[in-house]
Amino acid sequence: MSLLDDVSIVVTPNGYKAGELYAVIPVPTEGAEEITNGDFATDTDWTKGTGWTISGGTANCNNTSGSTQNLQTENKILNLGGKRVQISFTVSNYSGSASMTVTLQGTGGNDFSGINANGTYTTLSLISPTDNSIDLLFKASNGWVGSIDNVSVKEYTSADMDVTRATAATRVDEDGLVNYAEVIGDELVTCGDFSCATPSTYWTATNAVVSFSNNQITVDDTASAGGDSRATQNFPTISGRVYRVKINRISTTTTFWLSIGNGSSFNNIKYLNLGTDTGEYTTEFTATGLSSTIALQVGGSGVSVFSDVTVKEVTRDNVPRIDYTGGGCPHILAEPQRTNLYPYSNDTTTWGKSNFTATNNYAISPDGTQNAFRGVSTSNASLLYIGSTGSAGTNTISIYAKSNTASDQKFRFFGNGNTTQSTDQTATQEWQRFEYTATYSFITWGLLGASVSGTNDILFYGMQHEVGSYPTSYIPTSGSTVTRNQDIFTRDGIGSLINSTEGVLFVEFKTLYETGVFRQFNLSKDNSNRIYITKRGDNGNLECRMENPAGNLNFSFAKNTTNDFVKVAFRYGLNNFAVFIDGVNQNVTATGNVFASGTLNTLEFDSPLAQPFFGKVKQLQVYNTALTDEQLTSLTT
Repeated sequence: MSLLDDVSIVVTPNGYKAGELYAVIPVPTEGAEEITNGDFATDTDWTKGTGWTISGGTANCNNTSGSTQNLQTENKILNLGGKRVQISFTVSNYSGSASMTVTLQGTGGNDFSGINANGTYTTLSLISPTDNSIDLLFKASNGWVGSIDNVSVKEYTSADMDVTRATAATRVDEDGLVNYAEVIGDELVTCGDFSCATPSTYWTATNAVVSFSNNQITVDDTASAGGDSRATQNFPTISGRVYRVKINRISTTTTFWLSIGNGSSFNNIKYLNLGTDTGEYTTEFTATGLSSTIALQVGGSGVSVFSDVTVKEVTRDNVPRIDYTGGGCPHILAEPQRTNLYPYSNDTTTWGKSNFTATNNYAISPDGTQNAFRGVSTSNASLLYIGSTGSAGTNTISIYAKSNTASDQKFRFFGNGNTTQSTDQTATQEWQRFEYTATYSFITWGLLGASVSGTNDILFYGMQHEVGSYPTSYIPTSGSTVTRNQDIFTRDGIGSLINSTEGVLFVEFKTLYETGVFRQFNLSKDNSNRIYITKRGDNGNLECRMENPAGNLNFSFAKNTTNDFVKVAFRYGLNNFAVFIDGVNQNVTATGNVFASGTLNTLEFDSPLAQPFFGKVKQLQVYNTALTDEQLTSLTT
């Protein structure tokens, strides 16, 4: 019998989207339809407020009552307490001046708000464990005019992890490059490769002769009598979101500007003079409205030829990080909140320099672009730094470095206003990340020449100064300090996937280098009902523990979880407990009760006491049966 016959949840470094890490097992499933007459075939099963009518297969609203009016289910949605449901519906014929909110009554919050446009809406909602009889409400504000149809509420079963961070974060990708974890949206520019039948339908010429051939656009300014010439196109955007622009200039006889504007304006968001460069250029902008304009602008009575113009939305907040640091198989990366106190992590223009010269954008960096800076020190007193970046507590400074010569080169870190220094750090022919930790007493930290006077020529990238006893992933800065929030992984409402009476919690993980804190993986209902694997904060031991009102059980082991990945399986069941670590049965002896069926309903890289796991996870599995010793040996070896 395969272990896969008994596994109910498998989480690995797998597919993802913003806010969600996909589980391998189970495949998400939908339950039975909970809504009666969600297609509005008859004028029944719904309570209608003023302005609501049901006819023609839709629920129609024309609310001029001066107050919010509800469309509400009459038949209660039953027996879904503590479960997740998927809610969906379609809005059509909207022509109003107000918004609508859609609520599962009794769940304590709105599931949709600000609905004032046509489209199909879908979301997941967790129903409170105490709510087993609720209603679905469409709450139309005064002035809402439109129609609703295809209303559906179904139980949704999935172990996909909810991921929350609300900021961007970097990782090392499969090519070994340091970059943001991000999700790239669909192409927003139409005919940006100029291969469609009529490109002039989508590109507008101003003060220019524009022509199309060979999947390229030519913008000719030689005959212009009214200023610079340009080809423009409008495309849809959402205010506050980030978009990436890529453009390839084939040839030019004059200066070129890439401009991004809001709506009819072509340059009020970004206006970049790219000179006479050719090749691919990439930039990003934050939209300020519901539409934006890209302009290929040519001046100086010249001609430029372009190809492959693209604009795509870039999402980085809440995107899980699949990290390849060290090569080989990837892992899920979870880190605490940290701030890079160096406001310029790569631009040394404003850095302090003493017997240390720096040249910006000198070489290709670990992120794959030409933004590494060259630093040349000439003595053991050479300094390169930004002043006043420290903060109270233990501080860590880190940077990527590589020799700029054929031989190894050396440098040091300094801290506390140069009252403390690291040992010599050796930069080789390969990029490496170096770090130095010390206790704060003065505010200036930076780079120092090698201990023996002499010239050292080194490439640097990604200076980071953070409060903490170890470095975390690189946080880019370009003019101000930047904070990356804590990673949070959780999935609740999955009681049907967890066998509370017996099972196995298995994790392969590695913790960060920190002391004094507990880091946990939990199957739980609450703090008094849970199964968990933890790295203890007081002694650093690996611990497997059950907390149960009928009696707690605890198994603790002196095991280093920071140097190498460790595989741990914790079996639980009535008088049937076991712990296996890296293929070895720890021979624990204990008897005791577990939980009543349906007790445990949440999986999280955390605990009900807010002791989140920080580190690297290669796999996490939950089994619905108490596996045999032979199976646990195989699983953890």
